Amino acid sequence: MRKNFNEIYNNLLNNFLSSSLLKIKEEVLKTKNKLMLDLISALTDLIKDKIKNNYTSYIAFLLTILESIKPIIDKPPEIRITFNSKDFSYFSGNTNKIEKIFTNKVKLIKSEKEFTGGFVCVLTAGNISYNYTIENQLKRNITIIEITFSKIFSDFEAEVKNLESKYIQFIQNQKLAINDYLKDYE
Repeated sequence: MRKNFNEIYNNLLNNFLSSSLLKIKEEVLKTKNKLMLDLISALTDLIKDKIKNNYTSYIAFLLTILESIKPIIDKPPEIRITFNSKDFSYFSGNTNKIEKIFTNKVKLIKSEKEFTGGFVCVLTAGNISYNYTIENQLKRNITIIEITFSKIFSDFEAEVKNLESKYIQFIQNQKLAINDYLKDYE
């Protein structure tokens, strides 16, 4: 009977240990993912503020990007550039700024879906598109954010490992304690 009780108690402790460690790891992962999403959201908000506060520098930035990708996208017969509503309004009134960059015809399009900033460029000849929106640039650089978070969380994971070993030791002590208790009980 003592042996049976001991086995049941040990199984309960092992199950509790496993489920507790799994819950801790799930919470750490969930927290890490939430923090990463919050960071991306904060970065997007910061970029929106920077664009709003210094729109002329932002326009210069867009023109610089267009200049840098000119060799790739300046193909006949037409280039379509899609902007968000604010940037579309600006460039519709200042088409010369874009037209002087390209030798081929450029058609400006207002996006149906709003985005923070940047543009989407489509080559009509080959149905090739280039997405230079802020959201897409953040998505493309998500690995850098993940690596940074992994470095930050590696210290935390060491703490979790330390907690895990302490918890395992506690379970081992409980297993020994039940043996002593059962001996005293007999």
